[in-house]
Amino acid sequence: MAYQLITCPETAHLELIEYEQVPLGRLVQACSRFRPPHCVRCPRTCTARLDRRARSQAPFPSDQHDGAADDTQVDPTVVSRVA
Repeated sequence: MAYQLITCPETAHLELIEYEQVPLGRLVQACSRFRPPHCVRCPRTCTARLDRRARSQAPFPSDQHDGAADDTQVDPTVVSRVA
């Protein structure tokens, strides 16, 4: 289990959530907004926002090619100057 401080989208208060990372995203197990914390009674839109942010910040897969069709080589040490 992992913990994270988030701003609740429903109350705009800072809350501590306990979550589990699963292949489809985060699954909230507990939230400090509720008593007892394991009785989460909300739609959990906070994790949807966190998952969306994580997907948007993930690096995109680069276009891989073997270079046979493109024989130009790029020198990574060349720096161009913007005027």
